[in-house]
Amino acid sequence: MKFVYLSSLRFLFLLALAGHVSLATAQDIHFSQFNNSPANLNPALTGVFGGDLRFIANYRNQWKTVPVDYRTLSGAFDSKLYHKAFGKNGYLGYGLVFNNDVAGDAQIGISQLGANLAYTRQLSNALFASFGVQFALGQRSISPQKLRYEEQWNGDVFDPNRSNGESFSNTSKGIGSISTGLNLHYQVEGSRTKFDLGSGIFHLNQPNTSFDEDPTAKLPLKITPYITSTIQLSQKLDLRVNGLYAKQLSYQAAVVGAAIRYHISDELSAQGGLALRLGDALIPSVELQYRNWTAGLSYDQNFSGFNVATNQRGGPELFLQYILWKVQAPKEYKACPIF
Repeated sequence: MKFVYLSSLRFLFLLALAGHVSLATAQDIHFSQFNNSPANLNPALTGVFGGDLRFIANYRNQWKTVPVDYRTLSGAFDSKLYHKAFGKNGYLGYGLVFNNDVAGDAQIGISQLGANLAYTRQLSNALFASFGVQFALGQRSISPQKLRYEEQWNGDVFDPNRSNGESFSNTSKGIGSISTGLNLHYQVEGSRTKFDLGSGIFHLNQPNTSFDEDPTAKLPLKITPYITSTIQLSQKLDLRVNGLYAKQLSYQAAVVGAAIRYHISDELSAQGGLALRLGDALIPSVELQYRNWTAGLSYDQNFSGFNVATNQRGGPELFLQYILWKVQAPKEYKACPIF
C-alpha cells in the first residue's frame, strides 16, 4: 500500500475530472525491503554501518497490472566523520538521498533531494545511540496533458488537439521538509549479532503541497518505528528478523519478516526470507552478498481487496548496496566499532 489520502483509483478519477489539482492526497514513498533503504527509514541511521562509505540504490515497480502503477527510485550515499570535537566515543554521519516517484497516466510525481546528518555516541561496549536530522527540498508535479477527456472525442476518434475544457493554473509545486529520528544500535562484540531499534519522524514542518496554494493541504507527520536484527545462530547461519510500523494520519502499514542467511565463505553469503505486510501482501525475497556488494530482490504477492485489480501481483523491488573501507583512522581518533 501507499500512504495516500484517497484510494489510488478514486484519486486518478478525481484528477481527471477536477478543474484544479491539490496534493492534499500527497503520498510518501515506501519500500517492502525497508531495512535496505535506511536513508528513507530514519535519518538517525546515517553512518550506522560497518565500513566508511556506503552507496545504496532501490527500485520499486508497484501495481503494474493496473493503470495507476507506481515507479519509485531511490539513491543514497552516507559516510562517517571522526574528529576530536565529537569525542573519542562519537562520530558524525552524513549523506545525501535522492528520491523520484511517478504514478499513473498523469505522471503525478515527486523528485526530492535530502541531506542527512546524524551524531552517534557509544554508550557502552555494545550500545550506541544516534540522533539524526534530514533537510529535503523537492518538487511535486503533474502532467495533465497526458490524460484523455470526454471533450476530446470528436464523435469518431480521440483528437488530442481538441480543448479538454479543463484549466490547470499550476502543474508543479516546490516543497521543503524537515525530519528527524532516534536509533539505538546494539552490537555483540566478536559476533554478527546486532539489533537496531528506533523511529523516524518525517515532515515536522508539515509543508504545503497544494498546486493551487490551498492552505489546508499540508503533508502530515509520518512516524516509522522499527526493529531490525541479525542473530548469529552458528558459524555459517544467521537469523534476520525485521519489523516496521508506519503511520501517517489514519493511514498505516505494518510489515514483519524473517530470513535465513547462509555464509558460504568469508566473502560470499546467500539469504532467503519471507515478509508480511499485514492485510495487504506476502513478500518473498532473496539476497546475495559478495565482498563489498549486496543485491536483493523481493516481490509483493498482493492478497488485499485491491487484488481484483492487481491480479495478486503487487510488484517487484530491487536493492543494490556497495560499501567501501578506507584506510584506518589514526589511533588518537579511534573509530566506534559498528559492524
